[in-house]
Order: sequence, then C-alpha cells, then structure tokens
Amino acid sequence: MHELSICESIVSTLKSHAETQDFSRVKVLRLEIGKFAGVEIEALRFCFPIVALGTVAEDAEMEITLVSGTGWCEVCQSSSDMLERYSSCQQCGSQGLSISSGEEMRIANVEVE
Repeated sequence: MHELSICESIVSTLKSHAETQDFSRVKVLRLEIGKFAGVEIEALRFCFPIVALGTVAEDAEMEITLVSGTGWCEVCQSSSDMLERYSSCQQCGSQGLSISSGEEMRIANVEVE
C-alpha cells in the first residue's frame, strides 16, 4: 500500500511549510489526484488520519478533486478525453495519445491557523 508513504510525504510537506510559514494547524487539505495516478482514494483517506496524528495536520479535513484524463494526439494534433490509459483519439481513432492530464497528484491548497 503506497498510499501510506504518500500520506507520510504529504504530512512531511505540511510540517515543513508550518515551520517556514508559521502556522500551527491545517484545517483543510485540498488534493488534486489524476485518474491515472494509481492512487486508491479510500486507502489514502484511511491512512491520512493515522499518519497525521500528533502533527499540524491532525484532524485536518481532506478534500480530494479527481482530475480526469486527457491526451494529445500526435497524429491529428488534437486533445481528447481519455476514459482509460490507452484510449483512442476521439477525433481520428489513432492509438497515439500522450497523456496530458490525469497522472498528477498535488496539494492544491490548504487552509491553516
């Protein structure tokens, strides 16, 4: 379960920012996670409170926005929605899509005290 290490990384980042930006508590943590990021959202939600215990992120509300997949077609030079990692181009049917969004995972913003 790599979601545990993801949570540890998030909490470490929040601790570091708390020291440099002088806040004592994270009230709301907003994440953006891509459809193809390979993250089990429920496992992340399960692990986060455990990892955050005793830190500035303890009791933080976690909001997750799922980022849909889009790809760029090298053949017809257009953007297409991707329902699966290896989707075909919706314009020309080509299999040559390069993922342009949907693999990201980032802290979008935080509300702090």
